[in-house]
Amino acid sequence: MMWVFLVLFLLFSCAPRTGDTGSLKWQYNYDLGMSSYMAKNYSEAIANFYKASQLAPNEPKVWNALGLAYTEVQEYQKAETAYLKALEIDKKYTEAKMNLGILYFKQERYERSIEALKQVLEDEAFPQKHMAFYYLGKVYQSMGNHREYVNNLRKATAYNPMFIDAQIELAQAYEKEEDYSQARSVYISLINNGINNPNLDLSMARVEYKLGSYTTAKSYIKKVLEDKQASSQLKSQAYDLLSEVLIAEQARTILLRTDRPAQREKPQESIPKPQEGIPKPQENIPALQPAPKEMPLQETQTRQRVYRIQVGAFSSVQLARSWKERLERELNLKDISVVEASGVFRVFYGSFNTREDAQKELSRLKGMNIYGFIVQE
Repeated sequence: MMWVFLVLFLLFSCAPRTGDTGSLKWQYNYDLGMSSYMAKNYSEAIANFYKASQLAPNEPKVWNALGLAYTEVQEYQKAETAYLKALEIDKKYTEAKMNLGILYFKQERYERSIEALKQVLEDEAFPQKHMAFYYLGKVYQSMGNHREYVNNLRKATAYNPMFIDAQIELAQAYEKEEDYSQARSVYISLINNGINNPNLDLSMARVEYKLGSYTTAKSYIKKVLEDKQASSQLKSQAYDLLSEVLIAEQARTILLRTDRPAQREKPQESIPKPQEGIPKPQENIPALQPAPKEMPLQETQTRQRVYRIQVGAFSSVQLARSWKERLERELNLKDISVVEASGVFRVFYGSFNTREDAQKELSRLKGMNIYGFIVQE
């Protein structure tokens, strides 16, 4: 009989007390709620967090979690009540205070949001300060205060350089201010930290173009066009940017040419020498651009063509015609046409039945310092 009493003693002595059982139950519901929340099953998350709040009404993290779940389903009034309950239990619960500030931002209660987020920033022990700065910046942006928006984005990225969303927003804000050097610095920082994707490459191409670094811009555009992960929409944007780069590049070349003193101009020759510096409107551009679907100008009577060589792209028909006339006059080239599409005037040369024939002619043109790429109609 002694062993029976020993077993009963062990069972009762090891059984959890009533308080321990309650603790285990609310923690169990809380953990289930967090699992559902992470899986974006907010209905189950709310149910489990609510059960946990009834079992442990004085546990602030349960009320905070319930507020997060209510926020996701846009039950903002219930979310506010939950956050305030958490802060009523623990006035120093900074995480709940930050979530309340974010909630006020979503409700467009900007003054209340600023007040809450600034209180968060006063807690030196809070490890998520970068999030508070970020949302404080978003509040100022919504209020139309661009300066404070940028200042807080700077602080958010300073506190956490790997805060990607804030870094990208900061670079875009610099672009809006036309501070392209600062924008480039942010993008380069992301690349140096191992963040590489076609969207970032296109952004780099855009700022390099704005800074006048056309060769570098084209190299980033090429990366986008060759990236298998890039969407068709992103590649379309890359082609549009490529046209802008080519137009700017050629305009600068022509401007430099026309700005030369008249006495330095040499007499026209049938084929100019390489050192005369005939513009290279399409140098080092990959033959990746699809044939444009354009209507030719009335001055040009086009024939049915398979492969053609694009030797220029301009923002005005006058510049395109000037380039066409120069090629005809100085290089004695024939079969040149000007084609317009979406406000871009492209200059095409030749008509070839095969890509090989077009490639041979393109190589010959390069020997005369004329650069372009092949398109197929």
